[in-house]
Amino acid sequence: MKNLIIHGHFYQPFRENPYLGEIPLEESAHPFEDWNERIYRECYLPVAYAHYRENGTTKDIINGYKHLSFNMGWTLTHWLEKKHPELLEKVKEGRGHALASTFNHTILPLDPLEDREVQIVWGIRAYERFFGRKPLGFWLPELAVDEETLKLLKKHGIEFVILAPHQVKGNAKYLWVEDLAVFVYDGGLSHGVSFGELLVFAEKLHQLMKNKEPPVVIATDGETFGHHKKFGELALAYLFKKYPDDFTTLEDYYRAQKPNQRGELVPYTSWSCVHGIERWRSNCGCSVGGLPGWHQKWRAPLREGLENLRTMVKEKAYSTLEKYLREPKLALLDYVDVILENYSQSAKEDFLRKHAKRRLSANEIVEVFKSLSAIKYMHFAFSSDGWFFADISGIETVKNLLFAKRTIDLLELEDGERVLRESLQQAPSNVLAYGNGLGVWEKLVKPQVYEPKTIAKTAVFLHLSEEKTLGRWEYKVQEKEEGFYVKLKDPETEETFSFEIEWEELNLEEVRDRFLGRILKSWMESFEEGYLSFLSDYMHLLEEVAYYSKSRNFEFLEDVKDHVELLLRLKLKELLAKGRDVKAIKELFYRAQQLGLDLKAHRLSKHFVKLCLSKLEEEEELLEILELIKDYNTKAGRFELMIDLWEVQNKVWERRHSIKNRKIFELLNLQPYATE
Repeated sequence: MKNLIIHGHFYQPFRENPYLGEIPLEESAHPFEDWNERIYRECYLPVAYAHYRENGTTKDIINGYKHLSFNMGWTLTHWLEKKHPELLEKVKEGRGHALASTFNHTILPLDPLEDREVQIVWGIRAYERFFGRKPLGFWLPELAVDEETLKLLKKHGIEFVILAPHQVKGNAKYLWVEDLAVFVYDGGLSHGVSFGELLVFAEKLHQLMKNKEPPVVIATDGETFGHHKKFGELALAYLFKKYPDDFTTLEDYYRAQKPNQRGELVPYTSWSCVHGIERWRSNCGCSVGGLPGWHQKWRAPLREGLENLRTMVKEKAYSTLEKYLREPKLALLDYVDVILENYSQSAKEDFLRKHAKRRLSANEIVEVFKSLSAIKYMHFAFSSDGWFFADISGIETVKNLLFAKRTIDLLELEDGERVLRESLQQAPSNVLAYGNGLGVWEKLVKPQVYEPKTIAKTAVFLHLSEEKTLGRWEYKVQEKEEGFYVKLKDPETEETFSFEIEWEELNLEEVRDRFLGRILKSWMESFEEGYLSFLSDYMHLLEEVAYYSKSRNFEFLEDVKDHVELLLRLKLKELLAKGRDVKAIKELFYRAQQLGLDLKAHRLSKHFVKLCLSKLEEEEELLEILELIKDYNTKAGRFELMIDLWEVQNKVWERRHSIKNRKIFELLNLQPYATE
């Protein structure tokens, strides 16, 4: 019987600014725009295309999600659905053994019971929508557990969970606890994978697993495979390719065999805090990051302040909901369907049809959805990441506080903000520039609060740049002689706003960084198009000057080279974007080579990859462009200057049975017809 199991806990916190519905730029994630994008490219995508190599040749590309036991909750699947829907089908190939999890990763034993139930029910509903089936297994955030949490899981149809060795008293790795089947992961092997070098030596890892009593379960962050451990997905490819008859998943094992022993739960424990669940409420000493001598005395007052705010939010929100909804607590459980449908008009209408006491006015509808949104953001304010790291000024804690601020604003809870500020004043920061949580609130949280008029001004700039999206906001801009008339709608709350904005009021400094980048990119593309068009008549002249002076020391030579390099690179970018004329691209490269110019083609790597992918059904042209890229990469010599064809490898592999020209596989270092 297959009895080796690797479980990956794939998770990212909800990173969107609650006032915009868009993730801001995160400088620490450079060279990517934010941490989600960085980890997507380093982990989530590579796990779907894990390369199995022998003697330097890729002989198989394996979808790790088909072989791993894993969980991936709403905060990540929602982002993937918006930004990288092409990956979703690869993830869904593992739907038969994926586990559910909570909605946004709160520490369940620290949540009030009704909030725990919301987290569990919303998480299960999100799972059902994404994977199209009911879950049997469940991943507890940070594996934080107590008896009441297990009873709630059982109530909602969950049949098994996974826990750490120190969380269960018993003599087996697979046993019944509180009427749930519990898999106990192997602590030593899991630590070796997560923090040691076992992924570097996949054969050794396999042997160590085989030498253990079954079932052998390794549990680790999914981000270990490629993000925490660079190229860690290659170990998965090796294990699943070489030993397919040894590996299974938690769900498949559970379906095939039930536990035959019983154990006892060690409550109020977790997998990442040796002090139980103190990491999320006290200065227990467990943290990540920071400098020697740093403390986490801020944790207790932060939780106290948010707990006090949560009580006030629920009191006011339910007071409103009770006026308009028949059973507010049941309605709250169903509100997740509105969230999962991205606040579509039809989803909101269905929700009100089911739960409203009567037909509501437009203003009453706004009251209902503002109250529901406030409760949702209060849940987000308790995401576990806010207490996990070294200081209250960390981006995760700041984001939790921003969710709390959004909750306060939705309900106009001035007393709530006062109460929270009092607690934050008692939360000392390790960073002198902030002093305490109140300094963080003033310097890091409040600057991320955006008024509707500021958003309207951003809409004008986007309109002028022919950009179409503004986070979750819907907008219309009408140009007038003296300025603009802007209508905004927040589909989350049904609120509408209208503004008249004069030209003099527009200031790029008010545009948020995420949208500013799009606007400036649009302006630069317009400039490049104009520059290329304006100087196209001089292109031949400049090339002639560059050619006849390239071996001479004329003082103007460097300026000429700069002009010609830029013009040819812009022309190359234009040809790649159009994607029709491969011969013209080759001629341009040859011309630059004759002139001794460096086009810095690696800057256009994404355009080359997109062109290759567009030519998958035109083998002759694909072959030509691949030969050109290989020649360029050979001459570039340094990896960072090369055009990366990893994504092209993956797509060619998926179409390998329909591609006839074996030369394409050779150029991509692929074995064309591996044993399936």
